[in-house]
Amino acid sequence: MSRIVVCGVQTLFVSGGAEILVDTLATQLRLRGHQVDVVNLPYTDVPRTQILTTFLAWRNLNMERIHGNRVDLVIGTKFPSYAVHHRNKVVWLVHQHRQAYELFGTPWSDMHRMPDGRLFAWLVRRLDRWSLGESRRLFSISGNTAARLHRYNRLDAQPLYPPPKLAARLHCESYGDFVLAVGRFEPIKRFDLILQALRHTDPALKCVLAGDGPHRPHLERLAEDPALKGRVTFAGRVGDDDLVDLYARCLGVVYPPFDEDYGYVTVEAFLARKPVVSTDDAGGVLEFLEDSVNGFIGPPTPEGLGAALTRLWDHRRSARDMGECGFVRVQHISWDRVIDRLTETL
Repeated sequence: MSRIVVCGVQTLFVSGGAEILVDTLATQLRLRGHQVDVVNLPYTDVPRTQILTTFLAWRNLNMERIHGNRVDLVIGTKFPSYAVHHRNKVVWLVHQHRQAYELFGTPWSDMHRMPDGRLFAWLVRRLDRWSLGESRRLFSISGNTAARLHRYNRLDAQPLYPPPKLAARLHCESYGDFVLAVGRFEPIKRFDLILQALRHTDPALKCVLAGDGPHRPHLERLAEDPALKGRVTFAGRVGDDDLVDLYARCLGVVYPPFDEDYGYVTVEAFLARKPVVSTDDAGGVLEFLEDSVNGFIGPPTPEGLGAALTRLWDHRRSARDMGECGFVRVQHISWDRVIDRLTETL
């Protein structure tokens, strides 16, 4: 039995895909007979000096022996947990500090606007090159994340897709009159684009938003548009049973984030045999989504995404066939392969 530490990062009072991944990974390792613990350190980048402080906090942890017991493997995930030092460090990269990389110069980062931001963006890239480069094995949760790592840090990672937490429960019951949108309500997930696009579709098409977050008041104001009256439902942060039910009954899933790392939602939709509608800049989503085969892709504008939703509505009799194509695309994703690769240095 090996002793393994999984390293996660906690943004206080926020829970999302990265947190689910860390907890599920620990559970799957335990099921295979390993002794596992999870170490989470809180993270903030305000003030900017906290970026370096939290990186050094991880670096200064003693992970070699705990109370005299040897730790056999340490698995880092997202920035800055992979700064941890260990003779057998493996990284399964969720994402880096995105504001210093692909979001630099976009509305989703402010680092390019201030001298200290530009300095810390440079520092983050240097620290990443060093700390990720010392890993014995370097994996990523998607091809998109691996491509960023190579583009900015000249390091190579092998994509290793994580199965969704609900994978075994997802199924299809029917193809209803609504599209489902799932996730945390924050600007980069672009739920506002979904509502703006819905105005350009048939009034019979409805939308259910499952999630919550700081962007909700803005979304609720958008939903007051007369063209959307009676068409938008805010389901809130639903439990697992309700989420499985929504996937089972929707016509399809609409998921247009900007340059997503991986996107559990896409895989969940396909496991429920539902087509997906997204945009041509959605990042990791496009590793699974193929236009007119298992869903539809449009430009990231209200008109463009609206046209893609209209194509789904007009071809709703083909939703089952597209959903089956999606299922075939993701059915091979399994925890057995993930665990085998992450623990191969033991």
